[in-house]
Amino acid sequence: METISFLLFFIYAMVTLIILVYLSPIISAIFMIIIPVAIVFLYPEPVAQFFSIEQFSYQGVSVNNIHIMLMLWSALLGVIIYSELLSWYLLRDVSPVEDKKEISIKEQPELDEKPKSIKNKAEDFLLSLGKIMSGGK
Repeated sequence: METISFLLFFIYAMVTLIILVYLSPIISAIFMIIIPVAIVFLYPEPVAQFFSIEQFSYQGVSVNNIHIMLMLWSALLGVIIYSELLSWYLLRDVSPVEDKKEISIKEQPELDEKPKSIKNKAEDFLLSLGKIMSGGK
């Protein structure tokens, strides 16, 4: 059961991190909390048994699956909060209010390029990676 428990926690953490990277930190935080709570409401007795399984004991203190889950939650919430704070800090406007120029809709340059799809982004990334690996810039 220990292997299955760690495998479930690993998959749960990886899915949360993938959602964090590719979608949104807020969606990953919601996913991280809603999924276990929903499973507890759907299957209360099996989940209670799963969380009460003792994984190991350290100096007489038993560590159950619930302790591992809480540790995983605290680590993932720390990563999510850090990414939100970092993105807020990098995107904040530090220029003074007087120097800002209002640009009307007519004065804005038109974008000729359409947004790239994930396939095109992956191809561009692999091409640039190939150039870097071959010594080019």
